Order: sequence, then structure tokens, then C-alpha cells
Amino acid sequence: MKKWKLWSLAGAIVIALVIGVLSIDAFRWRAHVVRAWAGGEIHEVTWNELWFMLKPSSGFWLRSLVEGRGLSAAVKNPLVTPADVTAGGKMFRQHCAQCHGGNGHGGLGPALERPPLKHGDSDWAIYRNLQHGIPGTGMVAMNLEIHSAWQVVGFIRSLQSKAAAGGAQLVAQSGRTFAPISFEQLVAADQQLDSWLMYSRTYDGQRFAPQTEINAGNVGKLRLKWMYQFDPPNPGLEVAPVVANGIAFVTVPPGSIYALDVRTGEIIWEYHKAMPDRLSLCCGQFNRGVAILGRTIYVGTLDAHLLALDALTGELRWDLKLGLVAEGYSLTGAPLIVRDTVITGISGGEFGIRGFVLGVDAATGKERWRFNTVPGPGEPGNETWAGDSWKTGGAPTWITGSYDPATDLIFWGVGNPSPDYNGDLRKGDNLYSNSIVALHAQTGKLAWHYQFTPHDEHDWDSTQVPVLADIKIDGANVPAILWANRNGFYYVLDRRTGKFLYATPFVEQTWSKGFTAAGRPVLNDQLNVTESGATISPGASGGTNWQSPSFNPKLDLLFVHAYESSAVFTKASTAPEDRNDYELFVGSGSTVNRDLRSYVRAIDATTGRRVWQYEPKDVPRQSTSGLLATGSAIVFGSNDDRFFALDARTGRELWVFPAGGFINAAPVSVEIDGHQLILIAAAKNVLAFGL
Repeated sequence: MKKWKLWSLAGAIVIALVIGVLSIDAFRWRAHVVRAWAGGEIHEVTWNELWFMLKPSSGFWLRSLVEGRGLSAAVKNPLVTPADVTAGGKMFRQHCAQCHGGNGHGGLGPALERPPLKHGDSDWAIYRNLQHGIPGTGMVAMNLEIHSAWQVVGFIRSLQSKAAAGGAQLVAQSGRTFAPISFEQLVAADQQLDSWLMYSRTYDGQRFAPQTEINAGNVGKLRLKWMYQFDPPNPGLEVAPVVANGIAFVTVPPGSIYALDVRTGEIIWEYHKAMPDRLSLCCGQFNRGVAILGRTIYVGTLDAHLLALDALTGELRWDLKLGLVAEGYSLTGAPLIVRDTVITGISGGEFGIRGFVLGVDAATGKERWRFNTVPGPGEPGNETWAGDSWKTGGAPTWITGSYDPATDLIFWGVGNPSPDYNGDLRKGDNLYSNSIVALHAQTGKLAWHYQFTPHDEHDWDSTQVPVLADIKIDGANVPAILWANRNGFYYVLDRRTGKFLYATPFVEQTWSKGFTAAGRPVLNDQLNVTESGATISPGASGGTNWQSPSFNPKLDLLFVHAYESSAVFTKASTAPEDRNDYELFVGSGSTVNRDLRSYVRAIDATTGRRVWQYEPKDVPRQSTSGLLATGSAIVFGSNDDRFFALDARTGRELWVFPAGGFINAAPVSVEIDGHQLILIAAAKNVLAFGL
């Protein structure tokens, strides 16, 4: 035996005697392990690692080594408490996520969430590969502090436990309280500067944040405060985080919800719902957020379930199934709370669903009322659907609506009829597709409706967020709804009655020659969709799409992402009579014949006049976000991966941050510890900016 190993052996024995009061048995097996290491029988472990595991306080139990078991079989990691897993998750995201994904789903490196792992599944094998790398692969040595490395092993084990369970697993953080959020607080959400309590911040859908700390003079000094990396299957997230009690709630498809500390970005808890192997999704796996009431958050999932979770712990309270995945149903929008009712729409218009808006008891998950956006026999509007076409009529409701406490009316946008591009088998106006419906909040009964595009064959969903604002028209104060629609027109309606006040194009459009006094569009008959095709503006992407507009009530300006485009629309020679499970039900489609150009446009809310426009330069791809207006006359938004701030009065660019990936979500603003914080979901990350 080498001299230095003898000295190490002697030193280890002396130290073992000094630490605590050990039982004779505990001393004997520790001495045996040290002697085996000194004699070269245990060659995979360094002295520092051995000493760490032999300390009585470490929690490791290596007695099985005395019985001849190797390290891979003998070593079991004790650092698996919730606190250890949380700390290990933080280290994992700092050192491992860039290759293995934020939740171990894989990327440049292999997935770690499901054994078997190619280079060993034991705790010891994972630890050794982490610390010392794997020769001949891209896995390099991390050389972390030993305690931290074992915490990372604990985090990886937690990922594997979640995957094996196939359902929800929680990682809770102790020491927190959560003050319940009341309906009265939701009504007064405009006064809650430290919170963002619903999808559009306030019931009026204005997405206006009154904070003024970040202004035109200092916005150029904005810095990234923290970033949390997720691992969704899509290129990016579309969530607008809801923030309450210092917690940011973030939905991550296909079935995860995270609670993050809004100050640091650290995980408080996470919830994971197992998804079926097959989903019916037209446009990718996206979810736009949660609603909150009391100490409960509510979220829709891609398999058409509405969930209630404890806001402090993530514990599931109830689960309501709203439709069959095979028939095309899914949930992608954020719910809305009115009193003690959870209100949600439904997605699936490209699959021939029958759309609805649903009211659910917040405490029990029981359905209270349902408004069918495709009326059946005996329901008003069924006569606008030929034959049985109402059964597969579409009219989805996949973006969150707005609410007016003064009239107790809910306003919800309704999407395209099905099949999207061929109306031959659904002759008629096809109510309530491409409409706004005003519903009595307590009963779901229809108060009024307005249809933007009767008998649509262009996929011009009217699922934009309704913006409620009191404006002056011809000198009179009007409680109005402002609506930049996908069909290319900006509308103003009286929100008490639905009366059409006026409409004017905000992008180039060729399909309508104007409007009747009642607000019905006068069609350009020369541009009817045919089998051979008709070139129409705007294209299928619309004059705008689902991304949220924003309104500054101090300036009476509506800010909207506007698209200039045209497309050739075609219908199939034979219209599909029936839909099939998991199959699109669209009846043909459209082909872009002119490059889409994207702008942010400021519209005078009272006249519809364009005040200014901003066009990003040198942007090869046209991906746009929702917009956020602030009390300091700034507009935050994005194009492609450029997160920017504009002067709300002029459209002048004030600041740009390259986020490194598509931004399709909408920014939110909160005041934390007296300072304004801007949150944005960019690509697979949530980023927080402040001064």
C-alpha cells in the first residue's frame, strides 16, 4: 500500500472517530469502506467524494459496499427533498438545459426523463457522468460542488418520476402565503399595480398598464433581470403570465403550468398533466394562460379539459372534460372569471366542432350555462345554417373575451364557420360565426350580436379581444367596443345594444364595397371564392390576427398589429359532407400571392384615422406579438425576435432587444417592490426586464 494512502487511511479513521458519537457498527463499515478505497478496491471515487458521503450528516449509507455490492448498486442519493430538487433544478437549468432541455425532454443532448439511459441509470452513474463527463460524446465534465451535483441528480430523478407517473407531480416551495383574489379585486384590477390579474389585465380588454417608471427617457436602459427556460414542443410560447401575490403563473404546452417567483424567476411549483398520444390541433401546441379567483387558478388544456389548481401549491382541485379530442376539441385560450363563474371558450374550428361559450361553477367545476355559437334546432339563428350543417359548423371561441360590470354583459369573439373555405353545404349567414356575442353573465343568454363577416369563406376569425372604451363620437360620449377585425375593417359598436356606429378599413381590403345603415357589409360579387380561385385582400392571415391590441385611454389611440397581404382563395370542387376524427375539415384553402408586410398601427379610436405606423426593418420572418400600452406613453411589442418599445404618440422606435427566437405572446407589466417589471414570453423562455 502506498505511503500517502496509509496516511489518508489513518487520517480518515481519526476524523471518523472525532465526528459525533458513532455506533460501533457505523464506525466499522466506514472504516471498511475507507480501507477498500485505500487498497484500490473502489477506484471510481475521489477522496473528496468519499469523505462527503461518509460524513454522518450526509445521509448516504454505504454499508452495502461491505457486502460486496459495487457503487452503482450501493449508492442511493439522499438529496431528494423538495428543497434539494428545487436547488437541483436551478443548477440543471444553468448548466444542462441548453443541451437536454429545461425539463429534460432532450434537444442537442438525449432526453433524461425516461430510463434507460445509455450510460447508466443508477444514481452513481448519473452523478459520475454529470461530474466527469462521458468520453467520446458531447457530455463534458461539469465539476460542480459535490453537494450541488447530487441535488442535480435528485432533480433528474424527479423528472423521471413525473414521466413514470404519467400525470401531475408537484414541486412545492414552503414558507409562502397567498392572499385570496376576490371578484371585487378583479373589477378594480386597474388599481392593482403589483398584479396582472387576467389575460388582458382588466375586464375592458385594453391591455393598458398605468405604471410610468419606464418612460421615453430611460427605456433605453432596460436590462434583463431574469430568464426562465422551458421546453415546449413548439418553437415558442403564447402565454400572457398572470401575476398575483408575487407569483407569475405560466402555461407551457402540452400540459404544464408553472408558478414562478416574479422577483427571481425561480420555480415555486409545477404541475404536469399527461396528454393523450394524439391531439387535434390545427396550428401547433399553444396555450395562452390562466384565470384566478380566491386561491385557485383555472386553465384549459390541449385535450379539452378545464382544470382548477391551488394557486399556492399546484394541487388539483377539479377537472372538467369539455369535448372529445378525436372530434377536434381543444382549449388554447385563457378563461375569464365573473363573480364565481369561470367562463371559457373552445378551440377546434378547423375540425368541424360545434362551438360554444361555457360558464362553470368556480368551486365545484359543474356546468352552469352554455351558449352554443352554432345554434341547433329551436335556437335563434339555426335557420342561418342549411340542412344539418350546424352539426359541424365550427364557430370556435378560442380567445378570451371582455366584461362590462356596468351592464353585466360578457363580450366574446367567435371564429370561422366550418368547413373554412367552402360554404356550399352551409348556405346562409352561419350565425354566430365571425361575430361578437354579448351574453348575460349570470345566465349565458344572448343579449345581442353583431356579425362582421356573414357566410365567411376566408377563415377570417373574429376572435380578437373586444376592447371596451368610452369615446366621443360627434361630440357625444359613447360606451363603445373597438374592434380591429381580421377582415381588414376597424369597427366601433355601442356596447349596450350592439348598434353599428361605423367601420373603416385599417389595411387594404377588396372584398367589401361598404356597409348598409344597419352595418351589413356590401360584398364585391366579383371576388366570390371559386374552384379556380379569387385574389382577395386581406389574405387568410387577415388584416390582423389573434394577437392582442392595446388601447391608451389618455391618448384615445388603439394600437394593433396590422398585416398588408392578399391571397388566392379556392374552394374544393366537391364540398366535404362529413368530418372524420382527427382530420381537418376546411374545404380547400388559400395561397399567398404577395409577401405579407407587418406594421404596428395607431388608430384614432373616435374616427378610425391612422395616426402613425411602425414597420420593423430587415426582419425576414413576420412573427408578431400582442401589444402593451403604458401610462408613460410607451407601446411594447415585437416582430420576429425583436422585442421593442415605441413612442405611443409618434411610433418612433425607442429600444430593441434581440430575444433570440419568435415572440408570439403579449407583454405584461407589474410593479414589484416599487419598480416596474415587464414580462414577455419569447421563444421557449419567459424574460423579465427592468431598469
